[in-house]
Amino acid sequence: MKYTIPLGTSEPQDFALKDDGASFDASGYTLALEIARKIAGGTEAVTSPPTVAWLNQTGSTVRVSGVERLTLGSYFVRFKLTDGGGKVGFVPNGEKADLWHVVAVAAW
Repeated sequence: MKYTIPLGTSEPQDFALKDDGASFDASGYTLALEIARKIAGGTEAVTSPPTVAWLNQTGSTVRVSGVERLTLGSYFVRFKLTDGGGKVGFVPNGEKADLWHVVAVAAW
């Protein structure tokens, strides 16, 4: 999916994680955020990434805080889920990551 985030917003961003389009019970999974900035010829690591936490684990909703640290540009984002046995999965669970566009907002 594609998301647009205003540059400098300090509001947390909430997301509903889906497994093949449906919410799922994520009880027992630990959560992490994988984010890389899109640059010409590839990607670069984000040195001060936002943080992610469960809003409702049984409903698979998460809150991302600290997006104000992101600079203008596009970012590839995936949520990493690890079960109690160490098995790792990702949301989105296909080959493509979500795309976040951090954009400037015109002054009023």
